[in-house]
Amino acid sequence: MNKVIIFPFFSQAMAKIGTTLIAGVTFSLLLSNPIYAATFGTNLIVNGDAELGQGDPIGNAVGTDIPTIPGWTSTGSFSVLKYGATGFSFTNPLGNVVNVTVPGTDVPGPSNRGANLFFGGADRASSSASQLIDISDLASTIDAGEGTFNLNGWLGGYSTDEDSASLNITFLDRANQSLGIASITSPTAAQRNNTTGLFLQSADGSVPVGTRQINLLLNANYARGRVNDAYADNLSLVITQVPEPSISGLLLIGLSCLTAWKLRRYRQVLQ
Repeated sequence: MNKVIIFPFFSQAMAKIGTTLIAGVTFSLLLSNPIYAATFGTNLIVNGDAELGQGDPIGNAVGTDIPTIPGWTSTGSFSVLKYGATGFSFTNPLGNVVNVTVPGTDVPGPSNRGANLFFGGADRASSSASQLIDISDLASTIDAGEGTFNLNGWLGGYSTDEDSASLNITFLDRANQSLGIASITSPTAAQRNNTTGLFLQSADGSVPVGTRQINLLLNANYARGRVNDAYADNLSLVITQVPEPSISGLLLIGLSCLTAWKLRRYRQVLQ
């Protein structure tokens, strides 16, 4: 579970003077710039399922109408959308009324999808959202070369549109220099048989020695259409420790080495 590191406690006197005010300010600070501590075996992505905060119930939110996305710093019109949002209509340059629809609750996707999903936005432009994950608490294991990661998420698009989503991670050292990258990308329209939906993508690997932070970037790449139909949901980044060899495994290795040594000695005697 992600742990929030809270600033040191105020003195009792200060707490008595403004308990309510302090609590409100602290909560606001944590929402706008959260600091999280990493633990093995848990999802390190904050609000990876888009369930914190409100989802756009229509699909046309831009500018200040875009719902706040806790845990993420966004660019462009990146947004959170409700599954089954009503959609909207517009008149194109030819004078035709075009209906814009969005994923319903019945499209392919995660079974535990909740109410919301990430959405490229109601503009004809690419957008993104990011967060920085501090994993310095795991440094000793990572620097011993015993850290592995699994990155996965449900990524997709709309019908024949080629708007796409990609989830990228960059491993950073103490000086914020890149030590390596990994990514997953939504299938193309052809790969998803021109079906609207989200599909599970995954990547695994070793955490580079020296990693202290991970920069997470969710890109919504626009290709064409009235809106940016890049979708994502249930994003996960989990770091695990490589299991140490069991006692029985060590004994087996020892016996194998001993057997090999005896065979080599036996051959030397025969020679």
